[in-house]
Order: sequence, then C-alpha cells, then structure tokens
Amino acid sequence: MAVSQSDEQSASPASTQDPSAREPVERSVRALDFSQPTKFAPEVRRRLAAALAVFCEEAARSLEAELRCEVELEVAEVGQHTWAAAKAELPVDSLAVAVEAGEPDQQMLLSLELPMIVQALECMLGGEATKTPAERHLGEVDWVLARDLLDKLVADLSSAWTELGGSDLQRGDLDLEGDAGLLTAASQPTLALSIGSRLGGLSSTMALLIPWSCVEPIAEVLRGAGAQSQAPGSEGEVDELQRGVAGAQVLLRAEVGSVQMPIERMLAIVPGALVELGERAEEGVRLLAEEVSIGRGRPGRSGTRRALKLEVTGEPPTRCETYAKLGRSELERARAHAQGEGAPAGAPILRSIFVRVWAELGRTHMALGGALELTSGAVVELDQAAQSPVELFANGLCFANGSLVLTPEGAWGVQVHALL
Repeated sequence: MAVSQSDEQSASPASTQDPSAREPVERSVRALDFSQPTKFAPEVRRRLAAALAVFCEEAARSLEAELRCEVELEVAEVGQHTWAAAKAELPVDSLAVAVEAGEPDQQMLLSLELPMIVQALECMLGGEATKTPAERHLGEVDWVLARDLLDKLVADLSSAWTELGGSDLQRGDLDLEGDAGLLTAASQPTLALSIGSRLGGLSSTMALLIPWSCVEPIAEVLRGAGAQSQAPGSEGEVDELQRGVAGAQVLLRAEVGSVQMPIERMLAIVPGALVELGERAEEGVRLLAEEVSIGRGRPGRSGTRRALKLEVTGEPPTRCETYAKLGRSELERARAHAQGEGAPAGAPILRSIFVRVWAELGRTHMALGGALELTSGAVVELDQAAQSPVELFANGLCFANGSLVLTPEGAWGVQVHALL
C-alpha cells in the first residue's frame, strides 16, 4: 500500500490510552492496484509454454505440407494479464478464432494477423507468399479455405492440449472484430502467448489467449499433483504421495505485524485506539502458509479484492510464536473480569496471561505445491474485499477491526473501528 500525504488522522498513540486523548500522528494508507493476475503459477506457465512449443513444431509441419512453402512457428513471449488487457494487446488488423475447450465458459481465443492469412491463401491457390497483393478482399472461397486452414491449426493445438490432460478442442466462430463472439469476463486472469511466424520468409504474429477457466480443470495436473502414469514399486508410491501432498490445500495469511501483550492490555483496546504493531512498513507484509512464513511483499488490491505482491521469497522459513487458542467464551469471561463482573477489577491473572495480537489483510487457500512455487513478483489475491476493514486477532480469535495506518516511526498500526 502507498502512503498518502493528504489528510492526517487523529488517534491515541497507544492502544490502551483514552481515545479522547488523541494526537494527529498517523498517515492514511491507500491500496495499490496490482493488475497482474495470480492464478498461473510458474510450473503451470512452464508446462503450457512447453505444450505450445510442441504445437508450433507440429503446426509448422502441417502448414508446410498444405502451403508447399517454408513455415516457422516459435513461442516468442508468455505473459499474464486480465482478459481485457490481453485483448487490448492484439493487433487491430487480425482474424479472431474461437477455440472451444469443452464447457461454454472454457473458450480460448486464437488471433492471426490478417497478412498471414492472406499469404497462406495465396499459397493455397497456387501462388507464392512473397507475391501476395498488398490489398485483397476476402471472398466466399477465401473464407472456405481459411476455415479449412484454421481447422488444421486447431487440430494440432488440440493434440498438444489433450497431452496436458485437457479435452479435445474445436474451432468455433471467426471474425475480423477481434473477439469471435467470446463472452469472457474482462477481469478473468489470462495467459497470453505470442507466437512468431515466418511464412515463405515473411514475418507475422499469432497469439493465443488462454483464460483461467480453461486451465482450472487441469491446474493440479500441470502443477504435478494430478494423476500420471506411475512407475511400479516403491518409487511410484513415493511420487504419488508427493503429488498428493503438493495438492493439499493450505491456508495463506497476509499478516501485517504482531505484538505480544498481557490480556489485560488487549481488553483495554477500544474503538478509536491505535494498536501499534511490531513490524516496520518498509519491511512489507508477511505471507504465511498456516503458521510458517514463506515470503514478504507489498499490500494492495487486485480488482475488487485485496492482494499481496511478493518481493522477497526463499528466506529461511520462520514459524510464528504460538499460544493457546483463545475462544469466544474465554474472551467474554476475560472481558467480564476486566469490567469487575465476578472478580476484582484488574485481577492479577489478567496481567499474567499474555496473548499475541496481530493484524491481517486477508486470507486465501492454495495448493501447497503452488504456495511453495511462489516467486518474487507473484501476486497473491486474498479473499477479502479491498474496502473491508483490517482484522485484529488475539491467539487466533478475531476480536476487532479497523483501518491500516502508518505511525510517525514508519511502523504499521491499526486504528480500531469496532470490537467483535
């Protein structure tokens, strides 16, 4: 999150002070918008790019036989975008082809620059790619030939896709409008693959946009957690166990910072108070898998949800200090003690029991294998809405929420809105 130098907020400098005694010391925090989607883990991208490399080899051979000229195809670039951003990068002068992967919401988009189509048609009609007219209107015969050519490309693409565990691909509609009638959500995470082509010595570009809805059914297979052929004996059993462990879902938590305090002090936190956390903002926010730290990054937003963009990974894993779980009933009894109901106010027991208080931006679940593959630059989208309050926890129990702020010393803090 970025710091805004605009309106300063007022709050008490310590969590246990009377909220009426306030000083204008905090600076508000606004969310950064991370546009890069988070769904495609490095191993998923690698497997898809490798499959497309195989497609390029097979498609080049098929086109050479069909067009009777030299054809080269090669994956040039692989990037992650939203569907809308990926489409915006496509050349205006191109032919869009829908590629259906099974269910209605599982459709890819294949885009070919129009000059490449015209050059291919010239070859199919007995001419040479280098002698293609500068301008050519596509007639009825041209469209028939173009559909036949695209059917062959989609068939080669289907062979590569089924090798990954996906269903057979079929060619759908095609047009010159850039979307072939696909109704994919603009915010859908999308893998954009750019394919460089040379047809008879002339360069052009193809692009394949693969939305997450097409990849999700085979994502665990791509991560190495799906069913694969097993070697006989104990080695195969070990591999199967490893894949099963990698596919297990773990809880990821984006923890802003934490502080240890007697439960008496925690119970004195009231709406309007400032809870100062131990970590400095420049160190970022920790991402934890269950209770083990796996990286640190910058907080922000991805669309309508909170997100964390990792900046540091690969550090020795550290485990958060653990305390006995605090239940709702125990919290209510402790509050009764603090208020003098059933025990003298300020009972010594409340000063001798320590709790760990921390703030969270949000949580999500991810396969363990995917969590361990997260690298610097990856964006982890959280389940919490971007505008929702930051939650405060004590020994695992959410007891308050508020706004994330920066203290004058540059540390994270939470301005408490409400007790829960």
